[in-house]
Amino acid sequence: MKKNVHSTKSNDPRQEGFLIIKSANQWIDEAKDKAIPKKIFGPFWYEEELCILFADTNQGKSLLAVQIIDSITKGVPTLGVEMDLKASKVIYFDLELTAKQFEMRYAQYDKGKDVLFDHFEFSELFLRAEINPYGFEESIEEYEASLFKEIENQASNSGATILVIDNLSCVISDNEKARNTTPFLIRLNNLKKMYGWSILLIAHTPKRNLFAPISRNDIQGSKSFINLIDSCFAVGESQKDPSVKYLKQIKVRYGAFEFPSENVLVCKIGKDSNFSSFKFLEFGKESDHLKQLNPADRSQMRRKAFELKKEGNSNVKIAMELGVSEGAVRKWLKQFELDD
Repeated sequence: MKKNVHSTKSNDPRQEGFLIIKSANQWIDEAKDKAIPKKIFGPFWYEEELCILFADTNQGKSLLAVQIIDSITKGVPTLGVEMDLKASKVIYFDLELTAKQFEMRYAQYDKGKDVLFDHFEFSELFLRAEINPYGFEESIEEYEASLFKEIENQASNSGATILVIDNLSCVISDNEKARNTTPFLIRLNNLKKMYGWSILLIAHTPKRNLFAPISRNDIQGSKSFINLIDSCFAVGESQKDPSVKYLKQIKVRYGAFEFPSENVLVCKIGKDSNFSSFKFLEFGKESDHLKQLNPADRSQMRRKAFELKKEGNSNVKIAMELGVSEGAVRKWLKQFELDD
């Protein structure tokens, strides 16, 4: 007789301990009843994922986030990528812009009369939240804990299953350290599992090497916290034209890498009457939009490689820092030795 190895405990995780243990077969059996996650924004973001969208300052992160939300709440795909959802409710935690700044992005402006008119009409399923400046006056640590709890309460009360948080810097005062970002992302992951939420978190990237492809090392804060999220994509700026941007996948759990360096989604930021948004241009190679090395740049990077080597860095680490191949680093270091 086959022995039953399934747990006899309740299936309600609220009645379980800190860890839940079951056989691998039981986990699979229970997962069979759950639907396969649907695409929210093509292969970039799926249902019930904690996803990060990051870019440098003023690269259109918030514009893209609102464009995605508008797509979700109207049930209409955007930028030519697939969406499997029907129109769904989204709550957008806009922790940066004022209501007036938000309005100005989605209306026409008459310079002569200095008035805004012809405002863009969003779906009623699009909910926006901003911080009440009179709502809290305690320490920054208590502020951050209260803000997180308020995000949970408001999202739960709203009935929204999709959350967009803009941005990480406004939720965690010091996100450069793993001890601050890790607990926050673990808590977001727990909310995702408890409520079945899909969460998009907007983050910055510090000043990056414009000669090198965008990588997971470019996210502001601890490089390790990308391990705690399900998916990640970035907005890069073309060095040919500042108004041209490209979207690149950085991490994927569901599906596949459809938009890696060799096939980025190239767009142009513009405003059609009353809606600032990304417009699809073409598919292209990231290398075509990176800064190109001239002789002066190469000389500067060679010196930097030599300095990094004297500090004890490996050739691999130097190559990652400078955005070049390890072979190039070896060649540069050898040339410095010959010159000496």
